[in-house]
Amino acid sequence: MNSPIDAVTWVAALDGGKALIWRNEGFDDHPNLQLVDEKSLHNPPARDLANDRPGRMADTEHGKSSMNQTDDHEQDKARFVEMVIDQLNGSAAKGEFDRLLVLAPASVLGLARPRYSEALSSRLIERERDVVHQPTEKIDAQFIAAMKG
Repeated sequence: MNSPIDAVTWVAALDGGKALIWRNEGFDDHPNLQLVDEKSLHNPPARDLANDRPGRMADTEHGKSSMNQTDDHEQDKARFVEMVIDQLNGSAAKGEFDRLLVLAPASVLGLARPRYSEALSSRLIERERDVVHQPTEKIDAQFIAAMKG
């Protein structure tokens, strides 16, 4: 992807429980990522959230039938991703960046895509990568590869 030399590029690495957002103070081929924001979700394992068995309801054909239990863990992850994307939508609307590279696993991108605003979508570069817990050098490498196209 070619861009003006002075393009402001942000990088967002996220999964369902952690998000890191950087601003590149360097160049496309020699990034210098500076942390802008970090968010994390305290989300205990689903087994720790559920303290009851699933509810039961009368089923006239088969006696009693159990109800599906809501997965609070997955709902919290989805809300976390939505919150991060909403923040990025706001930053895009304010023109805080010209390009945004999002690095996230496929499942997170699936949650994020319906929330992208038009302003964000027009600046967006996506890569299916789970790098939120990787060292900065690995993220730099992903950045360089994405900027090359």
